[in-house]
Amino acid sequence: MICTLGLLKPAIADTQDDYFDNMITLKVGRYLKLEFYEVKSDFDGGIYLDINDFLAMTELSQYSQLTIEGGNIHLHMAGSLFDDTKARHISKEVKNLNIIIVNERLYFDEQAISDLFPLKSIKWLPESYTLAIIPDFNLPLDYQVAAQKRKRAIEEDKNSQENLQQTDFFMPKDRRLVDLGMLKLRYDIDDISTYFKNGAQQDKGDVEAEYSSQLLYGDFNIRHNIYATGELEDISLKYPYIFKDKTVTIGDSFIQKNDILGYNTRIRGLSVSDNDYTVSRSGRDVTIRGEAPRNAMVEVYQNGKVADYQRIEGSEYQFTLEMRSNNDAFKIKIYDRNGVLLEDRVVNVMQGRDFLSQGEWDYNFFYGQNPQGENKAWDDQKFGIAYGVTNNLTYAFDYYDTRNEDKLYQYGKHMAGYRFSNLFVPLVTKVSYYDSLLDDSEGYIGEIKSELFSHKLSYSYERYSHQLAQDENKDSYQEAEMSGNYGRSDYFFRFSSKKYQDRTENIYDSGLSYDVSKAIRINVDLGKTVRNQNERQSNYTGEIGLDYNQGDFTYNVDASYDQRRDAKWQYTARLRKRLRQDSNYAYQLEVSYDESDDVRLEMSFEYKFNDFLKTDANYRSNREKQYKVRASYETVINLKKPLVANNAKYPDSGYVEGTIFIDKNANGKKDNDEEPLVGVGVGIGQNKVKTNSAGIFYLSDVKPYRSNKLLYDYSGIMLDPTLTADSDQTITLLPASGKKISVGLVPLSLIMGSILLPETEDKITKKFFSYVEIVVEKNNEYYTSITPEYDGFYVLQDLKPGKYKLKINYLGSETITLEEEILSVVVLSGETGDFYEGLDFTVSEIKK
Repeated sequence: MICTLGLLKPAIADTQDDYFDNMITLKVGRYLKLEFYEVKSDFDGGIYLDINDFLAMTELSQYSQLTIEGGNIHLHMAGSLFDDTKARHISKEVKNLNIIIVNERLYFDEQAISDLFPLKSIKWLPESYTLAIIPDFNLPLDYQVAAQKRKRAIEEDKNSQENLQQTDFFMPKDRRLVDLGMLKLRYDIDDISTYFKNGAQQDKGDVEAEYSSQLLYGDFNIRHNIYATGELEDISLKYPYIFKDKTVTIGDSFIQKNDILGYNTRIRGLSVSDNDYTVSRSGRDVTIRGEAPRNAMVEVYQNGKVADYQRIEGSEYQFTLEMRSNNDAFKIKIYDRNGVLLEDRVVNVMQGRDFLSQGEWDYNFFYGQNPQGENKAWDDQKFGIAYGVTNNLTYAFDYYDTRNEDKLYQYGKHMAGYRFSNLFVPLVTKVSYYDSLLDDSEGYIGEIKSELFSHKLSYSYERYSHQLAQDENKDSYQEAEMSGNYGRSDYFFRFSSKKYQDRTENIYDSGLSYDVSKAIRINVDLGKTVRNQNERQSNYTGEIGLDYNQGDFTYNVDASYDQRRDAKWQYTARLRKRLRQDSNYAYQLEVSYDESDDVRLEMSFEYKFNDFLKTDANYRSNREKQYKVRASYETVINLKKPLVANNAKYPDSGYVEGTIFIDKNANGKKDNDEEPLVGVGVGIGQNKVKTNSAGIFYLSDVKPYRSNKLLYDYSGIMLDPTLTADSDQTITLLPASGKKISVGLVPLSLIMGSILLPETEDKITKKFFSYVEIVVEKNNEYYTSITPEYDGFYVLQDLKPGKYKLKINYLGSETITLEEEILSVVVLSGETGDFYEGLDFTVSEIKK
């Protein structure tokens, strides 16, 4: 081949004096890295690789063939090197390639390599003196490394499956048949001024007990008023995640509902669902109802600003808000009595179900009684199922057999939704049909939505008959709306028409909002209502409002005008500071005024003495007894450890107890001769404790079903640098349950050695150290693997006490013979780590 080149292109037959030997770092692909790789350089900085040596080093010579015929270089590459398994035949004219011949050996520069081989990139990095080649094919080394990784992954998965604790269908890990659990006691005085007077029993306050535990492998909770009513307030046994994303509840649960029907409460019975709040719509009014801990603060957000808030007196909250447009976004935030955020969830208030992907399905089921209704019969039931027929077509069926006070509802509801996804302008349609099984009542709802740039268009039509028309107070209703936004502002225009019996009502609404800043928004709404019954009447309304939300502060000012009412103008202002976790007080001020009434004033102030005792005072000008002072005290007792200091606030909270110590033998348990660590900080967020003189800590009030990050703080403690010191750990707890953990700081050792080679060719030596790895096993299982330095030296760090085996794994095509196949070492336990040196592998022979 060299002679042929000399005849074809004698100009490339340079002499040795024009080039000199040079050493670079050669990187090819993901795994091949050759330190001190020998190349030829010219005096202009050019780098030339021996093409045959390059093929041998990358092992491509076994999967390719390079020949020269008639002034062309031909390269045949096997199909096994490519993902599509198709062979490549590459032909280039020699005269177009920048190559040299030195001592009858053919050298290519980086451009010639790029012209000949299929590459993703080739870069010369002068700052690190490295030539990095990324091929557009798979090197043989890639396949070997991938095979090794697959083998080790299978071994690791097998080992982890063998060590996995039992987590079957009904008894997942950590669950118990029965457990002592947690007990919460609460005492509320509604009015301190009447407490010391002789009077009704309820004036002496309420005593309430709430108990949570593991029962029958589920989460059991019961809340009962001990004094003065003696009523059962709530009871449930929940099995979360038995079905995908569903909770099976025996006892009290809220019905899942985004619907027009008037049933809006909770039932006591059996449910399979995924939420604990309800939503119902009537025209523009939206009612959101749910459950929260007593004395919690619940906020409802509309379009990112606090629209309303309330302190929970019992166990439920309810908000009725008016939607400004169909694009309104709602969110519920729940804070406990100490200002800690418990829940932050987006609430879906729109009609019907979301679209499901093809083949997906969703369902819910409820059966039981309404514990708050007059009729206690177990005749309430509701179930629903939805299926994604295609990615753009979803069908749902719901059945209602429920009673709300004296009204009985038995309805079947069909809903179909279709998205026209290939239109230039997206279009979404939904059709719902309600059919009563008790009378001739029917209901139809049709919806169309579209979007053009930042403008949203919607149209809906509703029609009802008989009892359903009476409940909805309309025979038919239609609404058209356009809305959109420009930067900080948004707008809407809406027309709606309602007909009921001989009355008609047409409403024209418009609104504009502007975000002055992230915290401040101004709303301006104008409306006109035209009613036709016996005569035509028109009514004009207007409202301007300013909302300010920043952290725990809320400020609202509203001025509204209604032509119908005697009071033409009405003004309202509200200022509030919400209780935070790191604050001890909160306050609220509300002032309202209209032209037919005096100023109404309401003020309240609450003070938290500690996490358990809180008092609040309230003044309201328009009630007979204007002043009221209340107080509440609550505590949670861990019945397993009743004498341990406990700062839990809810009976479903979990707890973590553990020991931090120096684990000399790395067995994960504290032995009698192992030293505890005193004063180590342990915490989850602001919930922090320290280890005592025995190295023990107890951390309560841990939220269940969350990935809680447990942080360790070793500041101020003298630790040997060879000891591991985990800074964090993630734990998940069940309600009213605890977890014991041991945090052992293990001494870490290291092993040093070399791989010694026999006398062999220099290029074989360089290749060897790029294709070799040292595989480490611990207790006959794969532990790790490392690659040595270019001269064979290796260091294995961070080894815990135990028995280790070191093996040589050579991925090259040569056959090697070792004097010892396996090197064994026992890393001893101790107060600190150690190092072990002189563990050398000796290769006695390398054969091509």
